[in-house]
Amino acid sequence: MKSIFTGSIYNKNTRKQADLILVVLASQSVRAVIDTGPDGLYDILVPDDDVFNAQQQLKQYARENKAVPRPVPHVPTGIFFSPATLALAFFLAAIHYIITTRGLHKQAILDFGSSSYYLSQGQSFRAVTALFLHSNTEHLIGNMAGLLILAGPLLRVTGYGQGLLLLLAAGTAGNLISESFGRDLRLSIGASTAVMAAAGLLGARRMTIDAESGHSVFPKVKALAPFAAAATLTAMFSHGENTDVSAHLFGFLAGTGIGLCYYPLSAPLSGPVLSRISFGIVLGILFTAFIQGVLTFLPG
Repeated sequence: MKSIFTGSIYNKNTRKQADLILVVLASQSVRAVIDTGPDGLYDILVPDDDVFNAQQQLKQYARENKAVPRPVPHVPTGIFFSPATLALAFFLAAIHYIITTRGLHKQAILDFGSSSYYLSQGQSFRAVTALFLHSNTEHLIGNMAGLLILAGPLLRVTGYGQGLLLLLAAGTAGNLISESFGRDLRLSIGASTAVMAAAGLLGARRMTIDAESGHSVFPKVKALAPFAAAATLTAMFSHGENTDVSAHLFGFLAGTGIGLCYYPLSAPLSGPVLSRISFGIVLGILFTAFIQGVLTFLPG
């Protein structure tokens, strides 16, 4: 008999290794026995004729079960918390509170809600302003929650300025495309179009960012899984009474399309300076849309 392994009864690691060796040899019909000495050391013994076979079986097992540690992707612990998203949610709440307490709610919806008829008359500002109006408190709270869940991670990975600009662009595009298919007076309001745009933007980022290197890449066929997941999420939140399904759909598609164009080229468009510039552009767009809406309904 010849020893192929020596261990100590006081060492847990060698005891586990010895148990594994015995199991592997037994599975291959190689006879093995343990010989324990008075000093606490033990040997795994096999017949001389089986030494080579036992060693080969153990090497093969080690090759087939070699543990290759996979890099753990870095995920920020506060990925869902974004001060900018929180500020946006409270901004929506402030607008709703002001127009409802002052008795301006119905008039604000009439003057600033999105409608295919009014958009066809050149009142394009409505595609922007409609994103900031809500029919009631429940509608508002639902969209605030959606923004915190979906827009929070988006702004964390893109920067607050770039993220807000992407959200505004995709939400506005979603309203414009949705309303271009009709010519009626039906008014559409709510930030849900932007929420669905955030889902599309997140899906597009997963499609265009390599998981291992973290670098931007152009999407491949195998990257359609994130798109399918984001589309499923959009469908889950696109049902219910008075839900503008088309706005949700086109908001999601607009977010996906804008994201697929933006992320592969995002490296030179990142950084704190461009974030502040992007935020300034967002404020400029909002101010311009509001002023256009006010001037439209001034007498004379």
